[in-house]
Amino acid sequence: MGSFMTTLTVPEKLKLIYEGKAKRLYETNQVDKVLIEFKDDLTAFNGKKHDVIASKGILNAAISAKLFTILEKNGIATHFIEQVDERTILAKRLKMIPLEVVCRNIAYGSLIKRVPLFKPGQKLNRPIIEFFLKNDELGDPFLSEEHIISLEIVREDELNEIKRITRRVNDVLKDFLARVGITLVDFKLEYGWDLNGDLILGDELTGDTMRLWDSKTGRILDKDLYRKGEPLSEVLKAYKECYRRIVLEEVP
Repeated sequence: MGSFMTTLTVPEKLKLIYEGKAKRLYETNQVDKVLIEFKDDLTAFNGKKHDVIASKGILNAAISAKLFTILEKNGIATHFIEQVDERTILAKRLKMIPLEVVCRNIAYGSLIKRVPLFKPGQKLNRPIIEFFLKNDELGDPFLSEEHIISLEIVREDELNEIKRITRRVNDVLKDFLARVGITLVDFKLEYGWDLNGDLILGDELTGDTMRLWDSKTGRILDKDLYRKGEPLSEVLKAYKECYRRIVLEEVP
């Protein structure tokens, strides 16, 4: 997908400290930095469905790097430092908060099941932010803000800051994606604290964590194709289209 001219001395990769469904996380010889490697694995339904698509990790690493860079340029602090090879980014080491923060611009997916008053595809009059406990064994249950505070996952002021940052992320991403012909339906964010105790946006920003539709046709350009049982070739085609539009900024 291209060559990488890093501006920093890349830390030495040490032991694997975490492997998730889509990424591997390695500690480095710099205590405040980690290397995140994007895998070719594709999963759905909390890992119950699993396949491998060659080059998916390469595409997602580039897409995530591009979107984090855009957020940083707009004053949003993220863990992203630099992309160091075609499937690896260098990032700040975070103590992750066990919350999945979902921001919705259009009613779709689980929102329809929980609140059937919304119609599928309905444009929301304001973005809805929801919270889910990051716990596969429990099925990532929905949490209210009161649940989060009562469970002491974060303090109320920290939760308010997470919501503020999420709204800002939504504004920036919606604006950029609209310029390349993509509608941002909804997306998932994860946050953590860096070694200085600052709240930082982490994880990834890809078609694995966002619902993306073609602005003109409504065609799905994300992992929902896989959830719906489309052929892997069609899923890869959508990821490549996201790469073309987001990374290369080629407007259809």
